[in-house]
Amino acid sequence: MTIRVRLLRANHGDCILVSHESVDGTFNLLIDGGNPATFKHGPRLRYDGELCVVLDEIKNKNQVIDLAILTHIDDDHIGGLIRAFEASGYLQDLVKAIWFNSSKYVTNYFDHAEIPENDVRLSDVSPDTSAQQGKALEDILEDMGCERRAIVKAGQVISQGPFTFKILSPNESDLRKLLRVWPYDGEPPETSGNKTDHSLSFDEIWADDKFKEDASFTNGSSIAFIAEADGKSMLFLGDAHDKTVVESLKSLDFSSEKKLRVDLVKVSHHGSQHNTSTEFLEMIEAEKFLISTDGSRHGLPDKRTIARILSYSEKGLICFNYNSVIESLLLPSEISLYSCRLHALTEKIEY
Repeated sequence: MTIRVRLLRANHGDCILVSHESVDGTFNLLIDGGNPATFKHGPRLRYDGELCVVLDEIKNKNQVIDLAILTHIDDDHIGGLIRAFEASGYLQDLVKAIWFNSSKYVTNYFDHAEIPENDVRLSDVSPDTSAQQGKALEDILEDMGCERRAIVKAGQVISQGPFTFKILSPNESDLRKLLRVWPYDGEPPETSGNKTDHSLSFDEIWADDKFKEDASFTNGSSIAFIAEADGKSMLFLGDAHDKTVVESLKSLDFSSEKKLRVDLVKVSHHGSQHNTSTEFLEMIEAEKFLISTDGSRHGLPDKRTIARILSYSEKGLICFNYNSVIESLLLPSEISLYSCRLHALTEKIEY
């Protein structure tokens, strides 16, 4: 049996394919879809992004996406999936089950009136139909007969295919914050813009490091989970709030003395300093820390996050899907000391 993890080049977003291969066949888990260009980009969308390439590979092998997880509604996580749903012969034919805390599911869960402005709508192919008039994703999933879960929240333990999922985020408080009109892009002021802290040295950061929690309610609604199969354990955090993840780990009896040991961590919110605290890092032990971004938006990853990981993980590799990000993080005087800990992924991670 083999587990392969592929951190796709999703521009400034997240798109991850986890494939479990056994004598019974292949179970494909797709986590998010990056921004729209992750599927198609360029004039008239003539160029294939990495999500499109991967979906073509799956189709050519006569496989399916057994489970797709849309962690939350920000465009750099859902945009590529929406574009793939709009294209003929892709997700509408391939996806068998999907986890997505849609506005309809959230309002039903809290017995609240529906919020039509939050409907995720797909563009119609007709030139006479606007995006707002296009079909709602909820209706498409219903037409597909796609397997759904009413709500995904912290504390649940879910078995699907070969995987056991322990859900860490969102909690009920995080979900309740979705009972309002959602913004198109919910980054708070402290994580927006392109200013970086990369000119600071690690020594300067370690001498004065303070943690301030992410304030974005859409990030806080991220589905985050531990996925376990064949004795392997992986932690996927979407853009989840650090506080929610720490509380969930404590509820599972993990602490700085009794650490959660995982093979890899997909670091929250593209390496933002507002989503990875030292308290969290003290509770885990990981071989690899995955950060997904090309560095083009919001100044991410923050070098402060890299400094924290280096400080609290003696051997863990910090892995990126864009080599250029590594080049921007290290000062000339730091290359010989830390380049061995920062790694550009050029192929799948295999277990």
